[in-house]
Amino acid sequence: MVNILAMPRYRFFVSNQQDRVRYPRSFDLADADVAKGVALQIARTFAEVVPYWDELSADQRNDFVVEIVDEADQTVLTVPFVGTK
Repeated sequence: MVNILAMPRYRFFVSNQQDRVRYPRSFDLADADVAKGVALQIARTFAEVVPYWDELSADQRNDFVVEIVDEADQTVLTVPFVGTK
């Protein structure tokens, strides 16, 4: 008998104090540490592609986070954008 351990599936949301948007892909990842790495990459990419990002004040940029949610719909980690760019 083969014992296959399924990796947990994580969903990601970009949010600030006003809006929360789901990242279009979910990922099967080994653990929350790996999910944190994905969240940091999402934050970096977001900051690079949003045309007005550099025009936001430091306080406005500090409001942005990536929320990591598990299969039970529980928030596992909240990763700030600060220092990702």
